[in-house]
Amino acid sequence: MTKLSIFLILLTAIVSIYFFGAAKKSASLPSPTLVDDTLPPCSDKPNCVNSTAEPGSEHHIAALESQSITMDNLQKVVESTGGIIINIESNLLTAVYKSAVIGFTDDLLLQLVDGKIEVRSSSRVGYSDMNVNRKRVEQLRRLLNSSNG
Repeated sequence: MTKLSIFLILLTAIVSIYFFGAAKKSASLPSPTLVDDTLPPCSDKPNCVNSTAEPGSEHHIAALESQSITMDNLQKVVESTGGIIINIESNLLTAVYKSAVIGFTDDLLLQLVDGKIEVRSSSRVGYSDMNVNRKRVEQLRRLLNSSNG
């Protein structure tokens, strides 16, 4: 075995331990919740989208809209995309998503407000999410729109 092979094996092991540790940490953190009855803001990291963020900011995403929205409909759509429901209250659905390979945890908050769905989707750890949360929200939007027929 060459020195390069040994180095690459050790490097792979170290990186794996780091990522699996970060994934374990992300699973142990609590889900975010409402702050003064509104979605919490995103941090300065680009791993979060929020319909209540300043329009034009990197975090902003349009609220979801659907005719005859119910919590049951939202639950079904979230579960169909791999989300695990954590809690459902009168106007708030909290869910988590786990990444397939390493198991990082992302949080999703959906709040029914005045006939629309305010949304916040964010990664618990890390810096960038490579637009995973934005793509997830857009997938939810498409599914809600298609269920309206």
